[in-house]
Amino acid sequence: MAQQKRWPKTNSQTELEYKLGENIWWLVVLAERSGIDIRSAIGNFLTSTEQLLGK
Repeated sequence: MAQQKRWPKTNSQTELEYKLGENIWWLVVLAERSGIDIRSAIGNFLTSTEQLLGK
């Protein structure tokens, strides 16, 4: 999917939106159960990624 830059099904925007939301929800739950501040984790990731990309 990443190489093709597309979701493999046609006419399934609603399903893709649902799946993305479900995955984000699970990540938030996992972070909460692990005592991780998800906002800080995302911020740290974005900061380090921007530095690696030279932005």
